[in-house]
Amino acid sequence: MTRTSRSISRFRFYSAVTFALCACASGGPACSSDSRHPSLLSVAGQPSAGGRAGASSAEAGSADPAGASGDDTGESGAGGDLGGAASGGSSAAYAGSGGKPPSVPAACDQLSRWSSAAPVTGITSTASEKLLALTPDELDLAFLRDGALYVAHRSKTSAAFESGSALTIPAGFSAAHGASLSADGRRLVLVSDPDQKQLGEWTRASREVAFSGPVDTNAFSVINQDSDFTGKIYASPIVSATDDQLFFNSSFEDRDSQIVVSTRTSTGTWSAPRTLSAGIFDGGAGQRRLPTGVSADGRTLFYFNEESGEEEARWRAANSVNSPLYEQLSLGARRGATPNSACNRLYFENNGDIVAETD
Repeated sequence: MTRTSRSISRFRFYSAVTFALCACASGGPACSSDSRHPSLLSVAGQPSAGGRAGASSAEAGSADPAGASGDDTGESGAGGDLGGAASGGSSAAYAGSGGKPPSVPAACDQLSRWSSAAPVTGITSTASEKLLALTPDELDLAFLRDGALYVAHRSKTSAAFESGSALTIPAGFSAAHGASLSADGRRLVLVSDPDQKQLGEWTRASREVAFSGPVDTNAFSVINQDSDFTGKIYASPIVSATDDQLFFNSSFEDRDSQIVVSTRTSTGTWSAPRTLSAGIFDGGAGQRRLPTGVSADGRTLFYFNEESGEEEARWRAANSVNSPLYEQLSLGARRGATPNSACNRLYFENNGDIVAETD
């Protein structure tokens, strides 16, 4: 399906969601589940085609940020089922847009059909890898390898990543509770360890050199003061591509949690965290919603749901903290999902490997 035809199909999608909700109320066929789910979406009128992603003899390269898929994408193998079910909402969810769907389609299409999952070249090893962050241009990728932090770089999207050696994080911080790369790849947001009460950023002079020096907490002073006052702890920070919104999980230890967002102008101090879409991301102990990625246009948030054990995504009408997120869709076992700038390639972890799927 082309991007143009997807835009035409978008109107049909919202009608399909409304139909599905009505059918669910009466136990209609629109509510039947499909265990295959190769795509982000499976609702009435948009059937799943089936597919499984996993280990492959070929390794994935990268998509052209302008929108074309890379030629070095591997074929999907016989891995685990990576799908998930979709759930919808009504047009009333589009607050701030007159109760209507936004006129401009989001960068991440809800009708995307992800396929051809393959390990990312230069990252896969015999060790266990966990995806932390990806820059929108796909040139830098932060990950854990058997618990050690690596930040891999490449000069172009068709090249293999060079992971180099494990990085030694300054005392008092770690990547065990998540990490996020700035869009330029020169700043890495980390969480203090073991207390999880502070955020800070580690820097480097250029993308071609290693991170070094102390972790600077100055830009996060207001966020960290909020933790001191409330006793909350933080996890899974994700910085927007425009560097003006910071999403993370905020919780009381072994108690309720939620996803919050801080904002700033230019490269100034981040604001005090505020609740993102009240009630949507609430979860008790062991049921957190942990942000993993955000689209380049800021309208799609990816997160792991500890309660369901699945990766999920939600959309909003505008790139604004006042725009509520809506239309929850499950990505199943695609844990750690984060998209490239064109949202035609999705990176995630699968059975200890970091893989990518194309749309």
